Amino acid sequence: MQAPPTPDSRSVIERTFDVLGAFDAGNVTLSVSEISRRAGIPVATTYRIVSKLLDWGALERIGENRYTIGLRLWEVASLSPRHAALRHAAISPMVDLHAQTHSVVMLSVGDRYEGVWLESVSGAAGPCHKTWSTGNRFPLHATACGLVLLAQAPAAVREHVYAAGLPAYTDLTTTDAGVLRGQVDQVTRRGFAVCGEELTEGIAGISVPVLDANGAGVAALGLVTESPVEDSARHIALTLEAARRISRALTRRTRESEPAPTASRAGRGRNATRPDPA
Repeated sequence: MQAPPTPDSRSVIERTFDVLGAFDAGNVTLSVSEISRRAGIPVATTYRIVSKLLDWGALERIGENRYTIGLRLWEVASLSPRHAALRHAAISPMVDLHAQTHSVVMLSVGDRYEGVWLESVSGAAGPCHKTWSTGNRFPLHATACGLVLLAQAPAAVREHVYAAGLPAYTDLTTTDAGVLRGQVDQVTRRGFAVCGEELTEGIAGISVPVLDANGAGVAALGLVTESPVEDSARHIALTLEAARRISRALTRRTRESEPAPTASRAGRGRNATRPDPA
C-alpha cells in the first residue's frame, strides 16, 4: 500500500513566497501549472495565491494563462534605502566606465551565500549572457564580483561557502576550498579580483570593492568582457577610480542625510552660554 501524502506544513506566507520564488531569470513568464510544479504547491492552491498576487499587483497576466512579476513588486523593492542610495551613487560612474572600456559594467551586492546583480550598464548590445542580467543571482566562488563580495562578507558566510561545496560551471571553475581561500585572501591584499571563464566560457571579469562612509565594503563593481581581458592593467585602474567615485558619492549622501545638531546638543561645549536661572 502506498503511504498517504504528507500534509504541506508551510504557512500561507511561506507558500506565497514560494510562488514568487518560482520566477527567475530563466523563467520570466510561467503558467499556473508551471508555478505549481516549480513551487511544489497543488494547482488549486497555486491558483488562489496567484489570484491574490494578481489583484495586489505583485504579478501581472501575460496572455490568457501566463504570469510575470508585476510592477508593484518592483516599486516596493525600489524603496530599499540602502540599495537605492547605492544605485544613485553608482550610475554616473558606471556610465563613464562603460564609455571608457566598452565593456558591460555591473554593480552587485551580497545576499547571504550568493551575489545579486543590482544594476548594469551594457549599451545597445546588452549583457554578454543572461547570467549577467540585473536582478539575477550568481555564485560567489565563480565570478570576480563574487570574490570581492566574499572578501567583504563576515567570516561565517565565507566558511559556509567553503564548506558547502563549490559546483563547477566550466572546466576553469575553482572547486577546491583551499584554492578559493587563497583567491579571497589575494583579493583582500590587492584590492581587486580577476576571473576568466569560471562561470561562462568566453567571458572574463574584473571587480573592485565599493566602500561606504566608514570604509566598509558594501558592494562590488565589475567589468564583464570577452576573455581574455585586453589591457587588463588599464581596465583595473579605471574600475578602481570608478569605485572611488561611487564611494565618495555614498559618503556625501550619508553626511547630507545626517540630522543637524540641535541647539541643546550644540550648546554642550565648554564655552556654551548657560541660561540664567529663573
